[in-house]
Amino acid sequence: MKRIVITGIGIVSPFGVGKRVLFDNLLANNVALQNDEKLRIIVGRVADRGEYGLDLSSWTPRKLKQMSRGSVLAIVAAEEAVKDAGLKECHMEETGVNVGMGIADLEVIYEVGKQIAEGKGHRVTPFFIPRILTNMPAGHVSIKFGMRGPHLSSCTACATGLHSVGDSATFIKMGRAKRMLAGATEACVNSIAITGFSQMRALTTTCSRPFDKERDGFVLSEGAAILVLEEMEEALRRKANIYAEIIGYGVAGDAYHLTTPSEDGIGAFLSMERCLVDSCINPEQVTYVNAHATSTVLGDHFESRAIASLFPGHIGHTLAAAGAIETAITAMCVKEGKLVGNVRLEESDIKENLRFLKQSERWNKKRIALVNSFGFGGSHATLCLSAIENS
Repeated sequence: MKRIVITGIGIVSPFGVGKRVLFDNLLANNVALQNDEKLRIIVGRVADRGEYGLDLSSWTPRKLKQMSRGSVLAIVAAEEAVKDAGLKECHMEETGVNVGMGIADLEVIYEVGKQIAEGKGHRVTPFFIPRILTNMPAGHVSIKFGMRGPHLSSCTACATGLHSVGDSATFIKMGRAKRMLAGATEACVNSIAITGFSQMRALTTTCSRPFDKERDGFVLSEGAAILVLEEMEEALRRKANIYAEIIGYGVAGDAYHLTTPSEDGIGAFLSMERCLVDSCINPEQVTYVNAHATSTVLGDHFESRAIASLFPGHIGHTLAAAGAIETAITAMCVKEGKLVGNVRLEESDIKENLRFLKQSERWNKKRIALVNSFGFGGSHATLCLSAIENS
């Protein structure tokens, strides 16, 4: 069986462009959120200025009009990942792409709707449809680098990034690709998305605080993460830097409700259990769980219940992140032997016997981690990452 490793990481986050700026700030327990006066709520935006800002000065106006902001963030993250992995033009023919996006460009849909209502449909940009298709970030990345391997795009709400990575690893194991660029992007910090999530009572009025007794929802943010996956044999042959090995992947549906997780946490439990079976490891070998942890009252509670059911007395640490970004950060934790803490976790109301990491610390145990992501509609996914020296 082919062994799959992560050899490149690219991230765009509210801290700025680059994986290092995000990882260092997470280790320092910093946050990158700001109050948006226009939207009248706290959000997480990628800054356009500053040392790590999103510099698009070399992009032409025509180029920017052709794609959504999500596609822009995906390309920037992919550029870092490709460079980080040391990929050259000769590698692109057998490199595939799986970059997902959960929500279309709602603002351009709104603007086009207004144009049509005002009888100005003839002025609608010909790039309207390409801008709102959620597979277009994958298309733009593929075209940018000339990648002609498998080309697909996942769309499973908040589980999108993890499904992209897990499915891509499976493609390589099956011999369908030599390597894959996998990840996800999202850029929907706008009044439409905020109104929708607010009506669901999913957004916080203060700040995200996963597993804390005062948690009341999440902060809507934007960002992207792209990972380079390849066969370990190929990575070693070309002397690539290896962050972590993907040793298992589990998926499940809880078949319960469109937006609320099952009270018994069955979807999360099955996803993690199947991941462990695929990894051929026992629960007690896992020393770190990167929880989905949306900071919602029910979500954190039911995920904790599922974790405790699967890991009675064995679990090491949990933290909150999201999708492809949390996979990338966990891979960096595995590589550097450091653990990221839960920011703003002061007092937990979780009754299960779990240890929640409040501050960053050294990872002194055998480095094997689970990464969870759960999406609306009941989509559940779990990855298992391991340090190379473990095997």
